[in-house]
This record gives sequence, structure tokens and C-alpha cells, in this order.
Amino acid sequence: MRKFNTAIEADKIVSELRDQMREINFNKDLRKYLRNVESLVTELSKAEVLVRRHSGSNYTPTAHQKLEDAINYLEKMILIAKIMQ
Repeated sequence: MRKFNTAIEADKIVSELRDQMREINFNKDLRKYLRNVESLVTELSKAEVLVRRHSGSNYTPTAHQKLEDAINYLEKMILIAKIMQ
């Protein structure tokens, strides 16, 4: 389970996962889930911008937790897909 503090760090993690998925030559569902995770990164980024504009902090617990769970799940699914090859 990878930890991150900002959307920029999360985007780097998602980029690494995308590179790992290039080794997997099947499963459209994983690719669709990856696109959904990428949209969660965008959602977190927008939430961070709004919070910084209004209060000066970057605390967005719901978007952050949702993305963290999604990344954790995707990492597990990639591992399973690699083992199954």
C-alpha cells in the first residue's frame, strides 16, 4: 500500500501502475479501472485547489481516502494478473 499526500504524488504512483500494466496483455477491466483511478486523481487535484483557495490548507479527506483505496485495489489486481500469466 503506497501512501501519498498530494495529487501530484498520486499521479506519479498511477503512472507507475500504468507502466506495470503494459506488461499485462489482457483484461480490459483493469484498463477501465485504471482510467477511473486517473479520474479520481483529477478529482483530488480539483479538491486540493478549492481547499487551498478557501482555507489555506490542503486537507481533503474523502477524495484522498477514496483514491488511496482505489490505488491499493488496483495494485492488488495487477499483482494477481501478473501471477496468472
